[in-house]
Amino acid sequence: MKKGLLFSLFLCCMFGASFAQSSIELIPQGGYTFADKVNFANTLGRIDEGFNYGGSLQINFNRHIGIEFMYNRMDVPAQIFDYGALPGDVPLYQTNAGINYVMAGPVSSFPLPHSPANLFFGADLGAAFFSPNPYDFSSNVKFAYGFQFGTNIYLDPKVGIRLSGRLLGIAPSNGYYFGGWGDPGGYYGYNPGIVQFGFNVGIIIGLGEVLPVYQKAERAPRGPKPRKYYYY
Repeated sequence: MKKGLLFSLFLCCMFGASFAQSSIELIPQGGYTFADKVNFANTLGRIDEGFNYGGSLQINFNRHIGIEFMYNRMDVPAQIFDYGALPGDVPLYQTNAGINYVMAGPVSSFPLPHSPANLFFGADLGAAFFSPNPYDFSSNVKFAYGFQFGTNIYLDPKVGIRLSGRLLGIAPSNGYYFGGWGDPGGYYGYNPGIVQFGFNVGIIIGLGEVLPVYQKAERAPRGPKPRKYYYY
């Protein structure tokens, strides 16, 4: 009975509070990204699903506007197939795709009244660096973009949990080569574009000053409206 009462009081305190956030937040995070098919000029590619990891540094100008500097990495299998390949067919070429995203962009936050949760969404622009194994192509750089949405749940003004969904994309470009330099078995694809969606969980670590919680100024009560008299 006492434990249930204490738990109820804890929930009332948590969801009745509205925590501020820090001006600088470090957010290590990881999650799961879904697969994507890649269309080449004469073959089909596939980037498998798998885990991703990374983090972001977010600078908040106030409780509603900030800017994020983000890094994210994926190490998942990637294959090249002939057009018309059926499930279970042997790929023409297989490697371990290493994709590193380095991006930055604005983040808009919407604190929920009387709640420790902040809704947010943002957009990022930057670059994707490919480093597939066993061959390293870290100099293979493509233009990348991203969108994200989610919620920050603050346990304290400087500690919280981030739950987010993120779409990461690599814009079509001049092409991408699967294989080693001078490898006669390599494959070159023209104008591929990669778009993948995933979910992430992160830990918010506040490093800056706690931002103030703005309160709406109360309006002074108005007196009765003066009566208008008409003389005839």
